[in-house]
Formats: sequence, structure tokens, C-alpha cells
Amino acid sequence: MPMIYDIRSTEHAQRTLSSLTSVPTSIWERYLHHERDYTYIDDLVADVIDTHGYLPDSYQNFKFIYFHVTTSANECLSIQRYGLLDLKQAYSSPDSELKTFLEERDIHIDLEEKLLIYGDQTFDITFHSGFRPRQDTIAQACWGIGRKFYYDFTSCGFLSVWERSPYGGQVHHRPEILSDIEKLLKLRLSQEWALTHKPYEIVAQVSGEKIVYDGDDGQSERDKVLTYLTTAYLTAFGEPSEKILLIKNNVQIPPEDIIEIKPLSHWK
Repeated sequence: MPMIYDIRSTEHAQRTLSSLTSVPTSIWERYLHHERDYTYIDDLVADVIDTHGYLPDSYQNFKFIYFHVTTSANECLSIQRYGLLDLKQAYSSPDSELKTFLEERDIHIDLEEKLLIYGDQTFDITFHSGFRPRQDTIAQACWGIGRKFYYDFTSCGFLSVWERSPYGGQVHHRPEILSDIEKLLKLRLSQEWALTHKPYEIVAQVSGEKIVYDGDDGQSERDKVLTYLTTAYLTAFGEPSEKILLIKNNVQIPPEDIIEIKPLSHWK
């Protein structure tokens, strides 16, 4: 049986906590309000598991259920066909909405040559990790675009979100890269995109071996597992908070691992 890790809601988190540890919710509830008896919450979680259940060997064996937030004018047709792709792959796909939108405005990106071309202007968007130009300069704007395409290009999503505060990247309004491009070109790309595109929630699954661990990678495997189970505990008996899931570089989520595509219900 696959080990499902799903904390999108308190109900999902309770099921996850019980199924992964074999500790029933009724026993977890006995420990509520006893957090002060422990130095850290994960000490409480470890004690409950050691006393009443078992600890999984590795989070890499988990199937993480998460959702990716995007915007689309055609009900996410590209994602239905090709799955969830990172920024470079998504821009290069045959029916890329982002590429079509930009080219309609005479904006072209040459990913191989690392150039952005707008009309008769050409900008070098090469990214250098050890160098950051001064703020509010053309060089800084180009660096920001390059960073998105060549460094921070992997796909990501949410294990859970905090309903009272939307994600700072505003991905439910437009792709983040548009904010970087409009800073360079002094255009209103984000507003134009939002007028014709609607927000969607792409529910998907990914194995733990394909994600970036959310913490100190030098921790033991036991501590890494406890980190995820403590997050599940806090969600199961509290409320969901913003927990981002980052996919490793060059990992794409195929269509068969997409569970559902639906209009976004969060952050209304």
C-alpha cells in the first residue's frame, strides 16, 4: 500500500498521521494540550509514535499529494496534454500559453542564447549566481528574468495554504515571470494576463525522492520523517498553514500523476 502524505486540510492531515504511524486519531487526541510537557512539538510526536505506533523509514517513500496553482485561458489544455512542467519546459511546449501571450506582444525569449528580444531591442538574460546587479537597473531586471529561467525554474506547489493570506508570488493572478519581464520592459503584462486568464488548482502526486526536503538536509532520516509528521500533526489539530513543496530540478510531473484540475477555491 502506498504511503500517502496529504495535509491539504485538517481531515486529510488526520488521516495521513494515522495511516503513516498506525496511531489512531483517538490516541493523538489524548495528547492535545500537553505540548508544554515537551521541549519541542516533534518530541511529542516522536513519543506518541514510539509508544503507540511506528515511524516510517524514510519520507522518500511517501506519495505527496499537493496542488500547483496556475492561470489559464483554455482550462489548462497544455497541462492536460503534457503534465506539470518546469518553467523552461512549459515555455518550450508546443501550445505554451505563456509563449503565445508574449509573442503576441512581440516579446521573444531565446533560451539557448539567453536573450530576450522585444521589437528591435535585445537583452542579455544570462544568470550568474555569484553576482547581483544594483536594484532598479536594467541589468538587475535582466538578472531577475535569467534567475527564473536558469536557476529558479523548477515546478512547485503547496502541501497546504493559509486561507487568510495568499501566497506572496501572486501566482493565482499571473505567472511570476511576467512580473520580472514587465519590470524590464515597463509594460502592464500582469494586468493584461489577469483579464483573460482564470486561476486553477492542479492536484497531483509525487514521490518523496523527487522533492527537495523542506529543512536541513544534514538531518538524519528519522528527523526528516519527524519533520513531515510534525507538520501533519500541527495541521491535523490546528489549521492548515502555507507549506510549499519544491520539486527537484529537471523533474516533470506526467499527466498520469495529475489527480484533478479544477478552478481555484483558495484565497477568495
